[in-house]
Amino acid sequence: MTITHSEKYAARPGTYTSKMYRAVSHVAGAILLSFSLGIATADPIKASDDIKAAVTRNTAGQVRPDSVAPTPVSGIYEIVNGTDVFYVDATGRYAFVEGRLVDMVDRRDLTQARLEALAAIPFADLPLDLAIKTVRGNGSRRLAVFEDPACPACRSLQPTLAALDNVTIYTFTYPVVSPESIPAAVAAWCGTGGQQAGKWQAYMEGAPAPRQIEPHCEPAMERVGRIVEFGRSRGIRNTPTLVLTNGRRLVGTIPGAELEEALTRAAGEAGK
Repeated sequence: MTITHSEKYAARPGTYTSKMYRAVSHVAGAILLSFSLGIATADPIKASDDIKAAVTRNTAGQVRPDSVAPTPVSGIYEIVNGTDVFYVDATGRYAFVEGRLVDMVDRRDLTQARLEALAAIPFADLPLDLAIKTVRGNGSRRLAVFEDPACPACRSLQPTLAALDNVTIYTFTYPVVSPESIPAAVAAWCGTGGQQAGKWQAYMEGAPAPRQIEPHCEPAMERVGRIVEFGRSRGIRNTPTLVLTNGRRLVGTIPGAELEEALTRAAGEAGK
């Protein structure tokens, strides 16, 4: 199974939530509100006006609430904007946007940050001895890739990976999309002579894969089994899955510029 990569939260175009998230993501110099310790007061009208002002300021005027009302949940307020309804806390700083908790002051999707932290795989935990190692340039940046030749997104990512320089790529033959990929993964590791990278790359570029596993390839089959076991133990269910040196997991097709930026950022974090 493949999915389209999306690092950032994307709301439906034209809806309030898309406007909200654009505001949260792109407004420069958001204003910290003087009443950040709590807007709610004994005066419900003033509380409503303060929350309206907070939302308006934190979105640079892109979202102007029509009304504010308390909810059954203490400290959570209903915001009506046209025909859209969403919720904020009493400070007007935090908003619930289509199931996401967003910090409008820091312009951060807190839910996405938490999901990325939960999905992270420490690079040191990767079984690099089971990977095909490719070094380009000085090899200073490191990247792990789990891929399957039956995965269209994996194949479309190959030119992007090939264009990377000053990188060490650890490729894991991960045949989980189709059973027909298993003989290809085993064949890439079967035999000697250091031909693993070339054989696997050929399969990734569409070369016919073997239909069955040769009897003398039991060690290669065991290796592929260990790769699949590791991936499943870490919840790697989609291909391609990329792991950066900071542990961040990227899934699906990734534009070259975006991958370059992520690699460089991860390398800088690892060097601190």
